[in-house]
Amino acid sequence: MKRDGRFPGDRAEITFTDLFVEQLSELTNQECEDVLSAVVALCGSPGGKHQLSDALTGWNTLTVLGGHQRVVYRALTEAGIGSIEVLCVGRRKADEVYDMAEALVRSGALTREELTQLWDAFSLLEVIAEDFDLDGWDYRPPPAPEGMVRAAVGAGLLGADLAALLSKDELEAAMAGGWGADGADPELAVQAAIHRARGRFPALSDRVIRDRASDRCGALMPRAQARCIRRLDHPGPHRAR
Repeated sequence: MKRDGRFPGDRAEITFTDLFVEQLSELTNQECEDVLSAVVALCGSPGGKHQLSDALTGWNTLTVLGGHQRVVYRALTEAGIGSIEVLCVGRRKADEVYDMAEALVRSGALTREELTQLWDAFSLLEVIAEDFDLDGWDYRPPPAPEGMVRAAVGAGLLGADLAALLSKDELEAAMAGGWGADGADPELAVQAAIHRARGRFPALSDRVIRDRASDRCGALMPRAQARCIRRLDHPGPHRAR
């Protein structure tokens, strides 16, 4: 990807090698968030610092952590869909990060089975999407089993429209946390479901219904081989689940 290159709609699938996720887990919380923020920003400006050559032709670098380290990644557009593959992060000193990247490329550590999607990495690293200006409610997860939906509605915990848009774990949280001194408490149920998906970031139930009921992006991601489940015209990274 050239310095002035852009992705269609400034959107892309972002995937990481297992090594990169392990490297992030060894950083401080602030360092990890700084690196992830820089990577997410590549959706809007995928050119990075400069292109590499020789064994790493086709790869780019991104300067992070005050210029002390580099991220090596590849930015592609395939069938009209952006893709960012992040290889590793490390020090530029003595070509340390480039030697590491070259070894990874030669090892073939870029098969689909060995790549972790951005959103899964968020979970593994225990960071919250909203810390990176991403919306944890603008995707449509697989729905909870119909029996659970009916049970939650029948118990007076949630309205049918909202219950049908929650994932199994979100609905479980609502059913566990939606009880007050006088029995079923819909407000507590909604708060529990929102907390399960968004952590410390609040949301309104009517917005949840609007965003989750809206049309989906549907872009077929080249690495996940799955269609994006975020809302149509979402910002930044595509999402498979």
